[in-house]
Amino acid sequence: EKVDLAMTVAENEKLLLSKIEDNSVSLYIGIPFCPTRCLYCSFISSDVKITGKYINDFVRLLKEEIKKTAEVIKRLGFFVDNIYIGGGTPTTLNEEQLEDLLSSVSEYFVTDKMCEFTVEAGRPDTITLKKLEIMKKYFVNRISINPQTMNDETLRKVGRAHDSLMVKKVFEDA
Repeated sequence: EKVDLAMTVAENEKLLLSKIEDNSVSLYIGIPFCPTRCLYCSFISSDVKITGKYINDFVRLLKEEIKKTAEVIKRLGFFVDNIYIGGGTPTTLNEEQLEDLLSSVSEYFVTDKMCEFTVEAGRPDTITLKKLEIMKKYFVNRISINPQTMNDETLRKVGRAHDSLMVKKVFEDA
């Protein structure tokens, strides 16, 4: 069964990879802020209660980097096929900061050739209807909502500020 599944996955990947153009690139944009630091986390991120004062400057400088990256991509004759905004927890940004970031990403990279634009929304307690509307406005077509577990006791133990019911509500909202 496992070999058959692996072969099916490989065939599907082969089909997808055959559609990738030689002059396409994928971008990862990291947002290193989280509402809390989970006990198991090994990613480069920090608790927003400690580093939140840096978010506005971070977004401002990130927008400059986005512009410069777009210039290089254009100069090389490439286009962006996929964008993944991960973290940390990108939805830790408030609504104004998220809109500022996504408007810049959209301005420089979103085209009709783009296949996927993902925002990692890993912490359901950071997702609002307004943030979902902002993501839709700027052509985000995939949201990664990642509760880690649907066991409320485990969520409490690892330091999450949400429960399984909140996860279900956010999925419905999305």
